[in-house]
Amino acid sequence: MATPTNPIQSLLTRLGSAGVPAGFARMALPGWWDHEIAQSKSGLQQAQMYFARAFHIDLVSLAQANGPVLFQETQRKFKLSRNVAESDVTVSAHFASAIANLAMAGVGAEQAAVPKDPVELRTAILTEHSCVSLAALLAWCSAANIPVLHIHKLPGKKMTGLVVREDGRFAIVLSKKGTPAHLLFYLAHELGHIANGHLQGNGFVADEKIGGADAGDADEKEADAYAIRLLNGRAVSYGPGASSNIRSGVALYKAALAKANQERNDVGHIILNYGNSQQTHALASMAIKSIPGEADGIKVVNNAFFQSLDAGKLSDDQFELLKTATGYSA
Repeated sequence: MATPTNPIQSLLTRLGSAGVPAGFARMALPGWWDHEIAQSKSGLQQAQMYFARAFHIDLVSLAQANGPVLFQETQRKFKLSRNVAESDVTVSAHFASAIANLAMAGVGAEQAAVPKDPVELRTAILTEHSCVSLAALLAWCSAANIPVLHIHKLPGKKMTGLVVREDGRFAIVLSKKGTPAHLLFYLAHELGHIANGHLQGNGFVADEKIGGADAGDADEKEADAYAIRLLNGRAVSYGPGASSNIRSGVALYKAALAKANQERNDVGHIILNYGNSQQTHALASMAIKSIPGEADGIKVVNNAFFQSLDAGKLSDDQFELLKTATGYSA
């Protein structure tokens, strides 16, 4: 006599057909979960709710024994590199959206508006900080009740950043590894999407790549311009100067530090801006290593997020999912 298949296996198979790998899907279940729970009708429904919550899936479609598993219907904007299709990042974008919605449940309900003018936001930040650094921009987002978190592992192709809107509120997910200077620009870019109203209804803007992606896309140009003015106070591309001779990472760091102190800009951003404008990325990477302090941008982002999170607004299972998704450990 054949051994009955556990309903969880059937669910995992159906999720796999929607693009969610079985191994990744299991992380949606809490640590105390036992697959035997799904043998009962109520237990199976509980498992379906866990999966639907974690992957932004329409619960009705998941509960049906037959038929495709459908993601929730929302406004979707994809900003992609060449040779990357929407289907490559759809599953990742919906997973990130689901975690972002969970993050919004753990912060205050009233969000401050992101100023349309980036210089206005910069001026507000500079009243309390020496420059618009990653930590300073995260502090402003926290005070505005706009959660910002980093999710490194995704079920599909990785994105650089994503803005989620739900019932007029916003959250930002970053996903690419990088130094605080890298993540600072990604965050500023995503705030540019919010400030410029690029997302008018519930849904997401998924930036598979920032900088060079969708070069002709008006939204991307607008978000990039917002980020540059927020971080520098003006539109600027840094060069070596008429009499400068920058040939080492240390020399670039020292020159950038002098400019940063003079103009109240983040030294790491100046270095990366220089590397991009002069096409000297290897030199910029060496210069970044001279910056003291935390070199892992992911830690900076997620430490700030969990410090601002009100865990009392979430169930234990929800809080566990946030920690699992972000890889956070106190």
